[in-house]
This record gives sequence, structure tokens and C-alpha cells, in this order.
Amino acid sequence: MKKNLLFIVFFLLTANLFAQEVTVKGQVEHNGVYLDGVSVLVQGTNKGTSTNKNGEYSINVKNGEVISYTLVGYQTTKITFAGQSVLNVQLAVEAIVLEETVVVGYSTQKKATLTGAISTLSGESVKERSVASLSTALQGKMPGVTVQQTSGQPGADGANIRIRGIGSINSNTFPLVLVDGIEMDINQVDMNSVESISVLKDAASSSIYGSRASNGVVLITTKRGKEGKIVTTYSGYSTLQKPTNMPEVVSAYEYLQAELDAMDNAGISVSPAQREQQLKLIEDQRTLKPDNWNRYDTDWKAETMKDFAIMQNHNLSLAGGSDKLSFFGSGTYMHQDGLIPNNNFNRFNIVLNADAKILPWMKFGMNTILRDAKTLEPSISSPKSIINKSLYMLPTLSAARELDGNWGYGKNGDNPTAQANAEGEDRNRSSERVLSGTLTLTPLEGLEIIGQYSNRSVQGRNRNLIVPYKTSLKGTVLGIYPGQDNLTESWSENIRNYYRTQASYEKSIDQHYAKILVGFQAEDHTSTSFFGSRRGFDLSRYYLNNGDGATATAGGGASNWAMQSGYARLNYTFDDKYLFEATGRYDGSSRFTPSNRWGFFPSVSGGWVVSKESFMESTSDVIDFLKIRASYGLLGNQDIGNYPYTATINTGYGYYLGDGKELAAGVAQTNLSNSNISWEKSEQINVGLDLNLFKNKLQLTADYYVKNIYDMLMTFPLPYYAGMQPAYSNAGDMENKGWEVALTYNNKINDFKYGVTLSLNDNRNKITNLNGLNSQDRTMVEGYPNNGLWGYLTDGYFQDWDDVATSPKLSASARPGFVKYKKIHEGEGVDPLLIDSRDLVYLGDPFPHYEFGVNFNFAYKNFDLSAFIQGVGERAAYMSGVGLKPFANGSNLFRHQIDYWTPENPNAAYPILVPEANSGDNFARSDKWIQDGSYARLKNVILGYNLPQNKLAKLGLNNLRVYVSGQNLFTRSNFFSGYDPEVSYGGGVGGEFYPIMQTYTFGLDFKF
Repeated sequence: MKKNLLFIVFFLLTANLFAQEVTVKGQVEHNGVYLDGVSVLVQGTNKGTSTNKNGEYSINVKNGEVISYTLVGYQTTKITFAGQSVLNVQLAVEAIVLEETVVVGYSTQKKATLTGAISTLSGESVKERSVASLSTALQGKMPGVTVQQTSGQPGADGANIRIRGIGSINSNTFPLVLVDGIEMDINQVDMNSVESISVLKDAASSSIYGSRASNGVVLITTKRGKEGKIVTTYSGYSTLQKPTNMPEVVSAYEYLQAELDAMDNAGISVSPAQREQQLKLIEDQRTLKPDNWNRYDTDWKAETMKDFAIMQNHNLSLAGGSDKLSFFGSGTYMHQDGLIPNNNFNRFNIVLNADAKILPWMKFGMNTILRDAKTLEPSISSPKSIINKSLYMLPTLSAARELDGNWGYGKNGDNPTAQANAEGEDRNRSSERVLSGTLTLTPLEGLEIIGQYSNRSVQGRNRNLIVPYKTSLKGTVLGIYPGQDNLTESWSENIRNYYRTQASYEKSIDQHYAKILVGFQAEDHTSTSFFGSRRGFDLSRYYLNNGDGATATAGGGASNWAMQSGYARLNYTFDDKYLFEATGRYDGSSRFTPSNRWGFFPSVSGGWVVSKESFMESTSDVIDFLKIRASYGLLGNQDIGNYPYTATINTGYGYYLGDGKELAAGVAQTNLSNSNISWEKSEQINVGLDLNLFKNKLQLTADYYVKNIYDMLMTFPLPYYAGMQPAYSNAGDMENKGWEVALTYNNKINDFKYGVTLSLNDNRNKITNLNGLNSQDRTMVEGYPNNGLWGYLTDGYFQDWDDVATSPKLSASARPGFVKYKKIHEGEGVDPLLIDSRDLVYLGDPFPHYEFGVNFNFAYKNFDLSAFIQGVGERAAYMSGVGLKPFANGSNLFRHQIDYWTPENPNAAYPILVPEANSGDNFARSDKWIQDGSYARLKNVILGYNLPQNKLAKLGLNNLRVYVSGQNLFTRSNFFSGYDPEVSYGGGVGGEFYPIMQTYTFGLDFKF
């Protein structure tokens, strides 16, 4: 009896032990490298977690339950739990690392069997940059992808993306961006919701998108829920922003002295009384403080701009589900302040993806994206214009705000500080809604049938209010600026519908594998808009119905276009060794006439996995994988606006009719038409190499390509008496040639992990045919890059009057200290002393060359450190207007412009200082002002710390990471002093810009 009793007690205790949940901890690795993002699930339950950057995990489990460890590219490992407190797991790769799948056009494919040129990034690698726009986070990450951030303005700081050069002259040159198959603006995508990014660079990978893919394709896949317990993630950061670089202006007395020197240098007569008065003013400005009455020395920059601005971003996401229903939800709020008052950007993003398994062979997926963005700016002048006015506005004009409390008169009422604070507001609101449903059927093994419908709606609302401000000078009110109030409200909506049906079938027989995919896609686009405007508001009640009815204006418009397409792809592999792919797409666009509407865009590619050959067995200890690939394809382009083939009639033209010559409203044709136009075409060839060495520690990818663009849609000048704009015609050819290399090395020494990734590429563009019609401004010249820079060659400065008399010159205004030019064109009847347009030579390409990116990654236990260097090895840049010439547009001087020619300073950076009206010859476009735009920039540094697992368990968290980071921390460049070599400069007065931001960020991520 006692034995039976003891047995029962032992049995109960044992059963209780097996039924009790315990916490098991451990790390998951592969060959000494800890694996991040491994899915750890207790099978048959909703319990699950994932590993952090150190491969650590913690999960509650009972004895006898099975734990599965899953990560793409690695073999799933299952372990039956037997009471261990620590369970470390070693995952094995599936054959090779390249077994991971890559998102390609309308499908996924094993990386090992790719024959096209595709670069990929994980969502985590772009998110860690902590920047406002997704396009900026791609910079330097992928060879062949040129990402140039030209501005730091809130809501407009996204970068321009060009894949393998410039693909057109008049048509769109930016890539097609698809988010889960739907065309969207890449800068409005929430980085927290991105699972992966694939960039299709050659025709073989992108021709399945046909006419939309001539400039490459960016495929963004958003995150989806996985089977397991609900995982909640928070990510947030706060950022301090300040300009990377800005030119320094001179003070009031320095400007006044320079003004007097300039008149003397130009031989302009200054009376003794004027000179004495100017010299006294200079001395007073130098020795006495400004009193904003008798003396002004206004620092417009300090009065207008902030020293720094704040940006913050907060995201909360939930993911989880069962084998029947899973979901991913994400909400993000971002706020970005500008450098001037009344300038900021706010954005909300909501993403909800759900997947339901209706039947074993039927699944339904739903994608929902909601976005609401608001931008605030001053009403008349843009933030960029205000910032630049605050840099070059003369300090002697007035105070920013006068002693009587009114705004300073500035330059004829134009006061940048007042414009930033008091001239009104321009509010833009953009709301986007994307709904997409996808039904997937797999009735037979290998057969997949997909039906998808998507709707994208983007609404825009604008309210532009101009409120005049009162100006004064030395106590005298001089009026209001601008002269009239105004309120304009507008609304627009763009609706796009997408329809897709697709079927694919794949089959493996012995060593043979084949897959065929066919599909049909259609889309239609409708745009509508209207606006209303009034002036003359009473009692500061700024609503449209409160304005003067006699000033009311209104307008609106609508347009639509559509496309239909059929596409197909065939993949064949033998033993994953010999690879073949053929793709074709047949596109029809309403932008062309029925006879020219359809275009066929095919491609073919092949690959040879050399490392699988028997003769490579002796190298298997060194070479893990070696693949050679090549492709050829044809793509198209039609993005030049709606219906350019037809003659359109525009309203707003008046005619005097009848004997009384009374004015009557009418219409007019303003553009010539050409009904024979059709697609631009892009013929592309690519050869590439993929190589993995030393147990996949070292990975190399290299490509060489040629893109020939022909039948480009061009316009050529008409005589002025034609009275209309020219029509488009398929009449130009252009070529892009380039190469790209990516090299990655990863290794580990005990607890120390390190890695480096290097990318380097170059692209050379050349216009090969313009039918002899080079543009008059030489932005298009056969045999040279599009928008290449042309100008004169210089030979120092004229040193004396004898030098002026005996040397070639632009005009008779030349004098000692002026820029001296070289005579290039010679011949019979050519004046050897006159420089003219025939002496212009090619000076350089403004498109970046030898772009590089170097990324370093280090990790030691719970600490991680990464540093990213990005740059350009060759680029020609030209500055104009205020950015180049002293006194341009009545502006102040910048500090670097003080180094000007005098007989005692013959090798100065700038020519002799003269008033702007006398300086034209000095600042003609020439090699002197074509600046070296190459640079190397410490783009990003991140230092992070992951809380240890034993601390996380006490907090009930799966992961917690804190980090600090910096963006654009240091730049090495020979560019113009005070200017950023990456920024785009332009504007009405030249040299205008909104500075790129240097940022300092503190961030926190945790998961539970």
C-alpha cells in the first residue's frame, strides 16, 4: 500500500512538473554569427518571440512541447523541450546562403537562380538611419542607384533616385516605385512598415513592367503577420537638426568699404563729399554699435533663422495571429520643424495588412494604407527663398523690426524676417488611402492563381493666405507689403484603379525545374481639381465668402488616362546550374493614337553557376558560389503627360470682333501636334558576376551594362513667327554605359563581430543623335552628356593695361584684374582678340560619377556600432547669381568673396571687385567657376545597446534597445566655401538652396 501511495505521489509530482511552464533562454547562431529576427515558436500554441541583434531570445515553455526556430535562408530547426534553462541553437543554411528568396516582378525567386541585376535591402537596414524620407535612407546602399538629397526642407527633403543614369531628356527619369504592387510616392512610405526593398536595375529583371520600367523599378514589400503570439513593438526617436554648411556674410562696415572699393576699381567718379560721408559711415559702423536709427547692421540670418530644429518620430506596431488568420498593424507619427518660423511638416501613417486562410487551397490578403500629411509654410516666399534672402540681404537697409514696432522696410518692403513671421500662411494637406485585396488559389500542386484589385486615392487641400505687413524706416511708415491681401483655396483628387489577374505553374522533374507565369493588368487614372480666390477682406475675417465679391476668381480641371497590359515570364533551370529566363510585356497606352498605342517589350537572360561544376570541386574550400549571368531586353517610356499627340484648345484668349471691335472671349491652339509619336525605347545589355568565398564570409557582385535609348520624344525650336510651341517627335538617341561593384565581408572573433560593405559604381551618359539640332544653350549636344556644362577656358587675370590690349577678351570693358579667357576658335576672318560663342568648350558633367558607399558594422556582446561613409568621386558643379557674384541682385558679399584681385594680390580667388553692372565679363560660365563637386561624407554613425535577456525577463520584454546616432557629421570637399556639394542650387537670383541637415538622434526600440 505504501509503495502504491509513493508511486501515485511520484506520478503526480512528475505530471505537475511536466505541466508547469518554465522560462527558457538562449542564443541562436550560425557558424559563430548570432542571428537576428529568428522566429521562435512553441508549436500548437500562440506562444512566440524572435531573437534580437545578439541572437538572444526568451520564451515560456512546458516539458515535452516542441520549439521551432525559423529564419529565411536557414533550415528550420525543431527541438523538444526537456527542462533546460538555457537552450542555445545552431541553425544551418539551406544548401547555401543564396537560398533566400528575393522579391521580383509579380513573384519571388531564389537569389541563387537570379539572372538579372537586382539589389535588395531589408526593412531593418533602412529604418536604422532615422531619417524623414525613405529615399534618403537608400543613399549609398546599392551600387548603380544614384540617390541625391538636394534639400533639407521639411516635407521636401526626399532624395532624387536615378537607376543607372538618365533615361530620358523630356520624359520622366525616375524609377517606378511599387508598394505591394501599387504605384506610390517613395517618400510617403512609412519605413517602419517596410519588410524588404528590391531594386530592379536591368531589362531582364524589370521588363515585366514594360513601358513603366525604363528607369528601373523599386519594389517595396510591407510587413505581414506571422503565426504565433501577438508581438507589440515600439520605435521612437527625437532628433536635433542643424544646417551642414552655410556661407558667412560680411558686416555692415566691410560691405560699405567693399562698395566704395568697387566703384573706385570700376573708375566710377565719387565726389569728395560723397567719399567723406562714406568713409565716416564706415568708421562709425566699425567702431559704434548699430542703433537701428542712424546706423543699421542687421544680421538678417540671426533674425530670421533658428539655430536648430527638432524632428521626432513614434511608431507602434502589432503583429501575430494563427494558422488561419494573421495580421500586421502599424501607426507612425512624424513631426519635423523647419529653420524658420511657420514652417513644419507633420505626417500620420497607418498600415494594416491581414491574411486569411479560407480553405487549404484559398487565401485572401488585404492591404490598407492611410496617410495624412500637413505642411505649413509662409504664403508668398518659399522657405528656401526666405533663407537665402536672410543670407544676402544688405545689413544697412533697415532693422528686421524697427524701434516703432513695425517691420523694417528691408528692400522696398521685402523683409525676409517679416515674411517668415507675418506675411500669412500656406497650408497644404495631403490625404492618401490605398485599399488592396488579393485572392490566391492553389488548387493543384505547383499551380497558383491570383486576382487583385487595388484603389489608390490621393486628395490635396491647399489654403494660401496673404496678409500684408506694415513697414517703416526710422519712424516713418512706408506702407504695407505686399500691396494686397489674398486668399486662395484649392482642392484636388487623383484616383487610380488597378486590376490584375495572374496564373503561374511550376514543376520539378529530376534536375529540371520550370515555371511559367502569365498575367493581365489594367489601370485607369482620373484627376479633378478646382480653386477659388478673393481679395479685400474686412475685419481680418479670412474666409472666402467674406472677401470682396468683385475680386472673386475660380477655376478647375480634369483629366484621365488608362493602360492595359499582358505579361509573361518563363524560368528554366537544370540542377540549379544552368539558368534561363524569358520575359515579355505588351503595353497599350491611351496617351498615343490607336495605331501607335501598343508596344512589346521583351527580355532574355541566362546564368551559369560555375561553382556547381565538377571541375570546381578542388576549389570548394575557397569558392562557395560562383555565378556568371547576362541579359538583353527592351523597355519603353511614355510619361510625357496626357495626349501629347493631339492638338488641344486652351481658353483665356480674347478677340476683337465686329465693326465696333468689341472684345469677346475665345480659345486658341497653343501647341502643334504630331499624331505619329509613340514609345521611347530603351535597349539594355547587362553582364554580371556573383561570387561567395571563405564560407560565405566574403561576397562580391559585379555588373557591366549598356543602355541605348532611342526614339526619344523630343521637341525642337520653331521660328518665333510660328506663334505656337513645338510638337513632340521620336527624334533622339542617348546612351548610358556603366559598371558597379558591391563587396561584403563579415567575420567574428569570440564575442566580437565585424563586417564591412563597399559599393562603387560609375555611369557615363552621352547623347548620340539629335538629328544635328544641338540646343542653343548647349544643354543638349551630340556626343556629350545631357545637361553637360559648357563655357570658356580661362588664363588667370589681366595683370596690366598692356595685357588687356594684347590679349583676347569678351568685350571692351576688360581691365586689369578681370578674368582672362583663352581663344580657342581660329581661322580666316576670325578676330584673334575677340572671345565669342565659338570658343565655348565642354567643361564637365554635373551627374555624379564614381559614387561610393562604405558601411562598417561592429558588435561586442550587447553593444553595436555602425558607421556609413558615402560620397562622389567626380562631379562638375556650377554656381550662378548670388551664390557666385559679389553684389549680385543688390546683395551683400560673402566672406569668401573678399579675397579679390589687387595688384598686391594677383592670385586671388576672385577677380577685381567692381559693381555688379560692371562685372558681367568676369562671371561668364568658364572653367574658373566650374567647381569640383566630389566629396566624402560621414553620412551616419549609430551606437546602440541591447538590454541583456536576464534584465528583459524582469521587465516582461522580448527586446529593448537604446541608441544614439548622427547624420551628415563630417564632409571632405573642395566645393565653394560655405556651400554643400550635395545640394541643388538655383532659383530666380541664383545659388538659392535649403540646407541639408546635420542631425543628432536619440532613439528607443522595445518589443513585448
